[in-house]
Amino acid sequence: MPKTAKTIFHTSEKSNFILNMTPESYYRYNLRILQGFLILMPLFSMILEFVQVYSVPGMALSITGVFAIVFVFIGFMKSETPKSLFLPAGILGAMLIWGIVSLYNSYFYSISLFGADGRSEGWLSLLFYGSFFLLGAQLGTDENRLTLLHGMFYLGFAECLWGFLQMLPIGFPSYYTNLEPLLLFQVFLPSGLTGSPVFLAILLSMLLFPVTLEAVFTEQKNRRYFDCLCGFLFALTAVRTQCLIGILGTASAFVFALIYIMMKKNSHRMLKAVISVLLGILLGLGWNYAAPSLNHTYSRASAEETAVSNGLALYDGAIMWRDSSYRLSVSGYYMMGDTTNPNGSPDISNLSGTYQYLWKNTAKIISRFPLAGSGPDSLIYPQLYRSRNILSNPNTFDRCYNYYLHLAATLGIPMLMLFLILMILTIRKGIRAVRHGDWLSMSFLGAVILYCIMMLIGVSSITTAPLFWMMAGICISLTEKKES
Repeated sequence: MPKTAKTIFHTSEKSNFILNMTPESYYRYNLRILQGFLILMPLFSMILEFVQVYSVPGMALSITGVFAIVFVFIGFMKSETPKSLFLPAGILGAMLIWGIVSLYNSYFYSISLFGADGRSEGWLSLLFYGSFFLLGAQLGTDENRLTLLHGMFYLGFAECLWGFLQMLPIGFPSYYTNLEPLLLFQVFLPSGLTGSPVFLAILLSMLLFPVTLEAVFTEQKNRRYFDCLCGFLFALTAVRTQCLIGILGTASAFVFALIYIMMKKNSHRMLKAVISVLLGILLGLGWNYAAPSLNHTYSRASAEETAVSNGLALYDGAIMWRDSSYRLSVSGYYMMGDTTNPNGSPDISNLSGTYQYLWKNTAKIISRFPLAGSGPDSLIYPQLYRSRNILSNPNTFDRCYNYYLHLAATLGIPMLMLFLILMILTIRKGIRAVRHGDWLSMSFLGAVILYCIMMLIGVSSITTAPLFWMMAGICISLTEKKES
């Protein structure tokens, strides 16, 4: 009998690009998809910053996420996906299944599926993040991994430039020129194109570690100069966000990088990189101290315009409610001393009090919904006490600024356990690879560990979290390098 041509999707082998795809092409397509997100997210956000519409940035995640899902399936179909990824893929599959359980038990199916306006972190975002993770794990070569890392550096550089314009009193578009929850005006905090100073601080702190390592270990002179510039800008801008994670994240990234560099005994190249980051930190602290007089910052807390004196201040609480309530209308307004909310009223000028309020009330939600949670992106709904009109419920919040508590409250304790298992597996594999690897391997491992630490006071966002999932995927694949 004559031999028939192999077909897929009712097309011949000769005309089907999937069947003709080589491993090198598959890795290259994966890289392009991940790079596509790094381009589309800031591009869409840039447009929306000017028109002040905040419900569309999820398009960047959706567009690239759909392509990521397709190529994850192609990897399994063509047996390009290594067997070592089957366990992580199985854990991700279990997370998605449990996400459906949470969605089914949620308050509103549509919000839990697509996410709240401007947040877009519903069940679909879990699917997209998992796909980014598996594509990051299938880049094939160190050259592709380095190319993606450089793309992240360029993104961070662009965020800093945008943030720098927001820090100047020149009227550049920014939602953090004022902090109405504290009645502070003309503070000019940078948020870049991420949506919040907290999100920007998380992004830049995560990138500060690898960019510092490359500034020391790369053999390319021009690249070292650019990395030193990035290290300076990342540190300066992250500190200038005037939130706790900007200070602690930057300090942690710098210390971690310094320890690794010292262990590798590359002190002859470390001076410029270390000085660049230190200058950024010191200038950021100095700018924070002098910002009130430079910006003519004033307060209306006493019904009069009162000048704010210079000093080092952190505005975490005001940023949180400015982001969720004033910017996106996904939480109630902050009202100091409000007695109607059964959960109490935080003093957002008090740092520890703010986090204690968020975490304590999130713990109550976890105790009410320990298994399925309140639903993806639905932390706000268990808190509503007046009506379903979110804004009419003062001092409610949609993010608790502890990602682990947030995950347990919205998707249940089983989801938190699955996430922790995946991270332990990822970090364990990364550590094993770093023992015999180079600075590039350590860059991804360090960034993943740093992000996981920051999430103790941090929050996931569609503008920053995808980079973490890409890096985590790369980290788990470092022991399975396939060189073309």
